[in-house]
Amino acid sequence: MTIRCLLLCLTLLSVTSLAHAAPRQLTLFSDASLIEVEIAAKKGVAEFSFPAPIKETTLRVRPLDNSYSIGRVDLLPFKTSDKLQKELDSLTEQKHRLEDRLKALDTREGIFAAAAKSQSSKAPRKTKTNPDPMTSVRQGTDFAIAQLEAVFTARRRAEQDLKRLEGKLAGLQKTAVGGPTVRVSVTPATGRIKVAALLKDGGWTPRYDIRIQGNGTALLSLAAHSSVSLLDGYAVSVTPAAVSAGQPIQTYPFSTAGSAHLADWQLLTEKEQVTTSPTPSFSLTLKNTSPAPLAAGKAVIYYAGEYLGTTDFPGLAAGATTTVTGPK
Repeated sequence: MTIRCLLLCLTLLSVTSLAHAAPRQLTLFSDASLIEVEIAAKKGVAEFSFPAPIKETTLRVRPLDNSYSIGRVDLLPFKTSDKLQKELDSLTEQKHRLEDRLKALDTREGIFAAAAKSQSSKAPRKTKTNPDPMTSVRQGTDFAIAQLEAVFTARRRAEQDLKRLEGKLAGLQKTAVGGPTVRVSVTPATGRIKVAALLKDGGWTPRYDIRIQGNGTALLSLAAHSSVSLLDGYAVSVTPAAVSAGQPIQTYPFSTAGSAHLADWQLLTEKEQVTTSPTPSFSLTLKNTSPAPLAAGKAVIYYAGEYLGTTDFPGLAAGATTTVTGPK
């Protein structure tokens, strides 16, 4: 009986945890990205740190139940941790020192290059103090060249160290960029809220697959590609609309490849010129017979199922025509 009660309690705890899991949604509009997160308050306070900077005046906070009420809302700016900032400062100082060393090596190279040139251009003159002038000239030239070799080696090592350091610094700087933290007082103390805001950067870019069918038509497929790195732990979807259209009526899920298939159109083609081998090329005029304008983006061209390359796709109004050539 005791074991049964324990199993029942564990099951209820598991269900409760799932019910209170914080769903995270990222919706990509054509010109912006909307982040929405559900969070539960602890001791009357709910906090959420945005993973990236947000646009001003776009923050919204609402209770998820009519019995909940929202009190004070504070938006705290992003702050790099002291440990990370210390490491960033240390790497930046190392970078400046390597850059200073490279400048010094440039100066040393100029000095010893001039010395080598001066030694090699000297007219040998035998004197009492210099009975073998040719040997002295060779020794001076060899010394200058040896110093130049040392400079070249030191520069190569410094450049390699600088490249590695810049890579490490760039990686840390990415982790040092984040969004603000929203802090909300909630009643009751365990109330749940939904936080939403537009990210400062985001949206999606069009990518078209144009499949030339050789009969005066081409199948044009529109896919949405994210213009920013997708966030881990978020359900990502895309809508063809702009953010000014309001809450999206229809959304499409992103695939694991980071794209979403939005629409297909059968368009009329003219002046098809296709070469498939040995060097592929294509040129064709497309007429937008769809009711919707097609935004500018990138296009991938196929002919009889064969990939021929990519090209730029200019914006195309409904009923208008354009010519695409490539590959580019």
